[in-house]
Amino acid sequence: MKKMKNWVMAATLVCGAGLLMSCANRHVLFHSGTSSYTIVLDADAPASERYAAQELRDWLREVSGVELPIVSAADPSASNVGHRLIVGYSKLTAELVPDAKRPDDRDDAFTWQNVGGDILFWGGCKRGTLYSVYSFLEEELGCRWYSQAVSIAPKRKAWYFNSKRSGEPALFCHEQPGIRIRDNCVYDARTIPAFSARLRNNFVRLPDPDKKPSSPLQRGGPTLAGTAEGYWGVHAMGSFISPREYFDTHPEYFSLRDGKRQSGYAQLCLSNPDVLRICTEKIRGVMRREPDFLIYSMEQNDNMLPCQCDSCQAIVQRYGGESGLMVWFVNQVADAVKDEFPDKFIGTFAYQYTRHAPTGIVPHENVVIRLCSIECCLLHPYNECPQNQEFLRDLEAWGSIAPHLYIWDYVTDFALYCLPVANWHTMQSHIQDFRDNHAIGILEEGDYQTTTCELRELRSYLLSKLMWNPDADVDAIIRDFTDGYYGAAGRYVRDYLTLEEKILRRSGMHTNCYAHTMHEMFTDEFIREGRRIFAEAKAAVAKDSALVARVETAEFPLCLLQMEHMPQEGVRDGADVLFEKVARREGYRQMTEFNPSINVDSYLEKFARIAQEIKERETK
Repeated sequence: MKKMKNWVMAATLVCGAGLLMSCANRHVLFHSGTSSYTIVLDADAPASERYAAQELRDWLREVSGVELPIVSAADPSASNVGHRLIVGYSKLTAELVPDAKRPDDRDDAFTWQNVGGDILFWGGCKRGTLYSVYSFLEEELGCRWYSQAVSIAPKRKAWYFNSKRSGEPALFCHEQPGIRIRDNCVYDARTIPAFSARLRNNFVRLPDPDKKPSSPLQRGGPTLAGTAEGYWGVHAMGSFISPREYFDTHPEYFSLRDGKRQSGYAQLCLSNPDVLRICTEKIRGVMRREPDFLIYSMEQNDNMLPCQCDSCQAIVQRYGGESGLMVWFVNQVADAVKDEFPDKFIGTFAYQYTRHAPTGIVPHENVVIRLCSIECCLLHPYNECPQNQEFLRDLEAWGSIAPHLYIWDYVTDFALYCLPVANWHTMQSHIQDFRDNHAIGILEEGDYQTTTCELRELRSYLLSKLMWNPDADVDAIIRDFTDGYYGAAGRYVRDYLTLEEKILRRSGMHTNCYAHTMHEMFTDEFIREGRRIFAEAKAAVAKDSALVARVETAEFPLCLLQMEHMPQEGVRDGADVLFEKVARREGYRQMTEFNPSINVDSYLEKFARIAQEIKERETK
């Protein structure tokens, strides 16, 4: 990511009569509820840039109390030089900044700068221009989008800027993303595209078809002419050729295991030419029907049952493993569609039995390898953790042969979503490793099904910032978030994060995304000290019920751990009561990815039973 330093001033400007004051080198965007500025759009601006103009208008109104008009560049008021916020690359941009080149539509890089009193915002018309607006609002006006429910728009009486500083524009920022495709799969970012866009994520999932979209971005990637980068499908091979449709007539399409073709959920026989033909025809059909995705899945099913037939295994032996067979197959699919779809990619997995890179074969130019880190320890950098060394070798091997690498990463505990995972700084090292090995995209999978994940708002915010800029200052991001989201309790939340890293990441401790739910790392010392810190945090914001509620939600995992590890102490400290209070208030239900029997109600019943037993013992 590249960023240039901005120079800006904000102050109250009044002359003797109390009127707005300006000089040749100073321009007032707003003052005391008034503004002479207009937001200007190209007459043919796409929907995404119109939305960017609306976001600029709406958040400026939140800050200043002024609602600026949005006009077409053809409107006479658009000629008010020195009083325009020009959104999107247009003829005006070319006139005012002759060195600026029209960005590619899908280019997320952006620029904002002033030319005299005008301020221009531009980037790729799909998302780049929108990001330029959000960047300006963040950097210059202090706006923040911490969660879908908590945004900050600091109230200002006035804001002004100088035309130039040291001969250069006073306002100038140019940024480009460190990762091309940024998929934040934590609940809020995954389900609320408008919020996700404010964090500069550019992978948008389709909304529930039964719900009316609330904004253009709610219509997601493909239905807004490719506004977002899209990856169509997952485990798609099983949907293209399913046993229900084909097994009775063509059992040879399915994997041979121990001498028997599999009629259940297994894998396909990839050496069968008919399997290749059918998969190619079906992926081509998808690409024609849904043309706005960038990558289309041709990925193995989610199991460890590859075909053992002689033909498949001969290809496996020729290319150094099951991944060789997969690349051999997918290369042929990609070759078959590239003439019709020269700007699209076919994606496949390097996952579990296909995770190791092959030998003697490389993915073709229009193939994306989606490498999955599901076996890895979440707590430590890859190069420092013995459990991660093999994955690091695979990452480097794929990075050396794959023209396009896409990472499916995991950042929470799916066995029990709310458990603490002390990966606050480790996430950065992992993302940097992905970037350094030429990843064009990252899917960061968190609590995608529910909102019970520990400190999910902070984790989601940090992930988004790091995918945009893998070299960003983690501590600065955490401080910004915790002070903004928790107010005076922010310093105590940071103390808790320090405690997590001190105890949960101590020598010899490892965890993965399906760890044992009551791992030995959660010591009594950790639970007691964590609850003490949160008691101080709640005291610091006691007069603000909204902040108290946010701190209580952050404390929720410790309540569960205390009731599990030291129930008598937990009842004495009210852990069971606070657990229920937060669960009811936040509407928590699901606690794990796959086990519906482990849920909020089951824990409430368990903790009520424990509390009753303790009460009965104490009364005897």
